[in-house]
Amino acid sequence: MSAPTPLRVIVVGAGLVGSAVGIAFRRAGHHVTIYEKSRFSREVGAAVTCAPNAMKMLLSLGCDPKRMRGVEYVQDQTDDDPTFISQGTDLPKKYGATYYLVHRVDLHNEVRYLATEPEGVGRPCELHLGAAVKTLDPETATITLADGTVASGDIVIGADGINSAVRKFILGEDINPQPSGLATYRAVIPFEKVAANPALSWISTNPEALAMVLEGSRNLVVYPCRDGTLLNVGGNHREEAKDEAEYSKLDRPSSVEEFLETFSDYAPRYKELIKMSPDVSIWPFLIWDELPKWTNSRSALAGDAAHAMFPMLGQGGAQGFEDAVTLGILFPLGTPSDSETISTRLRLFESLRKPRASDIQTMSNRIGRGLPVLRIGEFSIFRKGENDES
Repeated sequence: MSAPTPLRVIVVGAGLVGSAVGIAFRRAGHHVTIYEKSRFSREVGAAVTCAPNAMKMLLSLGCDPKRMRGVEYVQDQTDDDPTFISQGTDLPKKYGATYYLVHRVDLHNEVRYLATEPEGVGRPCELHLGAAVKTLDPETATITLADGTVASGDIVIGADGINSAVRKFILGEDINPQPSGLATYRAVIPFEKVAANPALSWISTNPEALAMVLEGSRNLVVYPCRDGTLLNVGGNHREEAKDEAEYSKLDRPSSVEEFLETFSDYAPRYKELIKMSPDVSIWPFLIWDELPKWTNSRSALAGDAAHAMFPMLGQGGAQGFEDAVTLGILFPLGTPSDSETISTRLRLFESLRKPRASDIQTMSNRIGRGLPVLRIGEFSIFRKGENDES
């Protein structure tokens, strides 16, 4: 009896979700080629939260929290700070996995390693950097690169993020997001500098806490990452109207002065934290409505390319990881490579994943639309008081 024939899988995008998709197909026994427009010569970014559902997916793909240098999300009550509210948490018992706080670069290093390492389960993914995809034929699973190179497979998964190059070929139209009027400042600060500043004892006495400082439409989000050596700081706020081209730019350079001006009425201890930010960038929050479909013949979308969402629920990456694991399950080794089988399995993937991811996308987007939002999850909260001068 002959051995099962692996599928030839093309993944567009080698970010967090694209790499996870590669791992899932690799572990299923298929031959995976990943095309990424970036060369990853200078990876940047802030921290991300990995909720229990995200960690379940990552662990099933072989990820190691120690290699990811994640910080376990723990909350502690403080007696000397009345603005600190701890609700307590027992996430592993409730949800079956730990909640981790991870720097995006560390998480990306881990999934890219698992996709390409020679000793892992299955044949290593073949990764092509600096390989921008310009066109996709969903019927034949054929892509054309910017340099004219043509590659074909049995299946194409577009996991190339919010600004997906292949989404329009799968949908048959170009769909763009709406500005929300909200944005976030992002900065990462060495924790040793924070610990050395007495004004920031509200952080150093709770080094593993995720904290939020709330006031109207603005809030600071503060939590550790990279084995506790870095502190991630986010400043969510309303953004003045800009032209569409400027607003759609991700990760625009900003400054400490701009960050401070936006939060000028916050208490001194919070502004002291902002002042310590070595580099500040600003990310606009865009509203993506539910897409009409995710699949077309031999091709499908996954991750942000399929269901980009506001980050407030911490589910953007998690839903992408759920996409990846689902694909690996639906395409075991031995799956026939004919068009009918591939397209049927991809439609099944959409029917399983789209309702859940779209519901979470809709809940997340309520924030951008200015609609009431239920409090979901468990957080340590710092509330800005009118007389808070500590």
